[in-house]
Amino acid sequence: MKLSTLTAAVLLGLGALASQAFAKTEDLGSLTSAGTTFGNTFYTNSSFTDYYTFSISGSSDVSGVIADSDATGVSLGLFTVWFTQDVVLQSVSLMQTINGVTSTLLTDLSPDSFTFSGLAGGSYSLAVSGYVQGSPSILGGAYSGTVSAVASPAPEPADMALTLMGLAGVAFWVRRRKAA
Repeated sequence: MKLSTLTAAVLLGLGALASQAFAKTEDLGSLTSAGTTFGNTFYTNSSFTDYYTFSISGSSDVSGVIADSDATGVSLGLFTVWFTQDVVLQSVSLMQTINGVTSTLLTDLSPDSFTFSGLAGGSYSLAVSGYVQGSPSILGGAYSGTVSAVASPAPEPADMALTLMGLAGVAFWVRRRKAA
């Protein structure tokens, strides 16, 4: 009797553990314009929030694309069995931690593609939230994406000097014309 009770408890615990989607935390390092790939695979139906930390240097725009990939069929003899699990992405949030305080900067509710503009250099976290639905599958469901940092347009020192010289020339011309 004790063995069957213990076995039932172990199976119940394993079932509860298997029913949860395994959320992930990954460090993507320093983002560049070349892009960095991220993603996760799920084998059970549940909701999830995955966190990807990264850093950017200087003033940058961060953009990315995420796509879910559905697992498709496996043929067994005369029977075709379709195993599908769909990963539904709900949002992508950008967070920053300063002096131990984490704050959400922006949230994009259409996560297939996202852009966060005008970010200062520093450390950030990207939170990808969604849920997994469909028949439990040995092939699972997955999503993957690419995130990159592109330097924000800022004037070069030579451009600023040329602009200032042009403004000084116009001021000189206006002053000279008034004097005449």
